[in-house]
Amino acid sequence: MRRLDKRAVLFWQVENAVGAAVVLVLCAVLSLTSFIPPDWQRWVHILTIAALVFALLDALVLIPRRYRYYRYTLTSSCIVVEQGHWWKRRQVYPLSRILYCETRQGPILSWFNLFTVRAATIVDSRSIGPLSKAEADRFEKHIREYAE
Repeated sequence: MRRLDKRAVLFWQVENAVGAAVVLVLCAVLSLTSFIPPDWQRWVHILTIAALVFALLDALVLIPRRYRYYRYTLTSSCIVVEQGHWWKRRQVYPLSRILYCETRQGPILSWFNLFTVRAATIVDSRSIGPLSKAEADRFEKHIREYAE
């Protein structure tokens, strides 16, 4: 079983920070607008604090655990994804059932030169990543070769 690229942790933490910043800006706008009744201001502040606490918990505890307990492998006949520590989940996707495979890279992923590979069957689609460029190319090439 393979692990994700080590830069995945930092990518997830940056993605988390961007989301937290958006929530904080929205809370600041709500707090400063005059159409919110004064007694609701307290709830906006509570929401802001809760968002910060959750973002810190996610960045410092949950993201490293997600990286530690996420594995995948690409065999000659299937893709196997395992995740979880207490509630383990193993998903097997036969290559014969995969309809298409795509490689994605958003703006934050491009900062880290990472990619996400998405493989889709009739029933489900699965993103695997973030992966390095070489690993994403290998993954996509293997699926393409199987289809031929």
